[in-house]
Amino acid sequence: MKSFIPAILSLAALTSALPSKSLDARTPGSVTFCTGTNLSGDCFTTQVPFNECQQLPPPYYKNLGSMKVDVGTLCRITYTAETCTSHGDSFVFPNPGAADLHVWGDPATGEVIDAGSKVTSYLCQECTACTAEANWG
Repeated sequence: MKSFIPAILSLAALTSALPSKSLDARTPGSVTFCTGTNLSGDCFTTQVPFNECQQLPPPYYKNLGSMKVDVGTLCRITYTAETCTSHGDSFVFPNPGAADLHVWGDPATGEVIDAGSKVTSYLCQECTACTAEANWG
């Protein structure tokens, strides 16, 4: 009986150390926001909750020079409304990222615009196909 108890305790310790497959255990990706281009100026990095609209805080609200999205994440930025729209105005992927939002190709018009002076909010989501990191900054 004495050898049985340590075996049970060892088994309990082993199973409690196994990784959880719960979705609640998933950690969202990080996003870095900067007032300057190429991740310069005033910057902050945050863990983003997936599928939740986030307002950019000052000084980044309508003053975003660049942003970097971690591998496994993509973000929809909004620059035509005060908060996220259902589809967002443009996507930012880990590669190529957004090195200069002041010179940004607008997918709706095909024109180059200063999106950085208009970005108000973003919504990020998991992207299992987003596996390459940007090569700038």
